[in-house]
Amino acid sequence: GSADQRRRELAAFLANIAHETTGGWDTAPGGPYAWGLYFTQEVGCEAGACTGYCDPTNAQYPCKAGKTYHGRGPIQLSWNYNYGPMGATLGVDLLSDPDALIRDGVLAFRSAIWFWMTEQSPKPSCHAVMTGQFTPSPADVTANRLPGFGLTIDIINGGIECGWARSASVSDRLGFYARFTTILGVSQGDHLDCDTMQSY
Repeated sequence: GSADQRRRELAAFLANIAHETTGGWDTAPGGPYAWGLYFTQEVGCEAGACTGYCDPTNAQYPCKAGKTYHGRGPIQLSWNYNYGPMGATLGVDLLSDPDALIRDGVLAFRSAIWFWMTEQSPKPSCHAVMTGQFTPSPADVTANRLPGFGLTIDIINGGIECGWARSASVSDRLGFYARFTTILGVSQGDHLDCDTMQSY
């Protein structure tokens, strides 16, 4: 991509991981968008209470007894079908030890970069979307899944955040994105929101 596309991609990556891990609040010192990368795992799941992130039909990456696959790391990697292939790519058995993403900061960031860079059909990678390498299919165009920051939200959490009036979480992502594009001196580009996008 161009220099501006690379800056927008960096801003989009930082905005999404900042939102996923934010510890900010409306009156926080420096504003709410100065408080990303605060939490290392999904709030409320620290004691193993979040057992719903297991897809028992996934035979390739089955859940291990007593383990949970809630959000961990900068992008809040979730579900056994993400922990399994990400761990296989990096040579780490994350299905048996998902808490490695909390103990090892380098591994945690590698998980975020893996998720960002990896296409998971039918979803393109966030990287391809932000650098001009993604060409929407006719089905994508019909679903209004067009390249831009909004599509990264759809890829990360579209089933919860996209396809209806802007939620507080999308507004938060957009606030972080505005902050980082300003810092990096680049325009925000097109298709910022995912309110009219159908999720994958």
